[in-house]
Amino acid sequence: RWENEADGARDQRKCVMKNRNHCGRSPTTLTVDYLPVLELSGDLFARKFDDNAEPLIKDYIDTRRLKEEERLKREAKLTKEMKQNGTDAVLPLEDWEFQGEGVMVVAKETLTDDVPLCMGLAKEGNQVMLQPCFKDDVPPTLSPGWEEGAVIFEELEGLNRWDIGPCSSDGELKRKETGELEMIPGEYSERGPSCVIKIGDGPRRGRCLDVESEHKEPGGLLNVFPCYMRWHQMFSFGNGTIAPRGAIHATLPKHIAKQVQKDEGVVYPNLCFGVVGRGVMEDTWTEYTEEEMEEYDPWEHDDVEHYPNGRKSLQLWSGHQLQTTPCKNTGAVIEWYYIPLIVEEYEDESGDTPEDGTAADAADIPDTEEDDEEL
Repeated sequence: RWENEADGARDQRKCVMKNRNHCGRSPTTLTVDYLPVLELSGDLFARKFDDNAEPLIKDYIDTRRLKEEERLKREAKLTKEMKQNGTDAVLPLEDWEFQGEGVMVVAKETLTDDVPLCMGLAKEGNQVMLQPCFKDDVPPTLSPGWEEGAVIFEELEGLNRWDIGPCSSDGELKRKETGELEMIPGEYSERGPSCVIKIGDGPRRGRCLDVESEHKEPGGLLNVFPCYMRWHQMFSFGNGTIAPRGAIHATLPKHIAKQVQKDEGVVYPNLCFGVVGRGVMEDTWTEYTEEEMEEYDPWEHDDVEHYPNGRKSLQLWSGHQLQTTPCKNTGAVIEWYYIPLIVEEYEDESGDTPEDGTAADAADIPDTEEDDEEL
């Protein structure tokens, strides 16, 4: 599909994607599996369509434009009503925006553990880890069903705040009262909306969750990286069909999956967030050094703790980097709950409450300007 063999300079305007090596003198034929990229990239749609190769994509664009027009009309009407009533024009949030303060992403199996575990960013570097959600004094105070409410931002330990969105518009996402995120498939996409997930705090605030180096096979490490809107930075949420309910997964575009099938003989088109050493499938995609082979990881001992469902306790992976695993490897896939965050208002020394309502320890942290190289 990529026409990058031509001599001479390539015209970047002809390519939706940001990688110049995937841009030639003619753009790629756009297919339905690239709809989230089309919608969220901010680039122009009208590049190259083929009604024989992909008859649905222009229908989707028409549907999306209609939804956008309806949304703009609703917002204009609401803004007008608010101005007439003398109130501030605060537009309603999408279901996945979680009150605008971000969300804590908790491993479902650890909700009742002494130390609930979250998807979070390491204190140093770009690695996305499974790590404690709260400061040490918080878990003993949690009441049964705590995941059904919200959590005060100041109670978090480390960098565990995430912002979900923007999301593509085909399908729906709704947070249930239990803390689960319900995915409703779209008219054109069985995986529903695809979303960008960004870290909400720290020097790498605003960077995107990323499958390292566009890793197309299981075993891809999860990091944060500057956002550039490719398939490995757009994630969907399982509903029990192509991915377990509550799972987060990346989906290979069809042309990439086809090439992997040709090169490797086997392809896993849906790659879920999970851990190594758990599940029923052999972790043949994980490479170890000789030194690592000689040492047992915490989960490799015979007497480790198990949950009532027979799976090894996720506490064994606390402090370890998350990676991708085939979504059908259900024992290794982590199911997640999504807990909205709230920021308590406080009074400064003058007795005034800051207009933005943020807490003192949530003050601005300088962003890192330079682009890190992927590990």
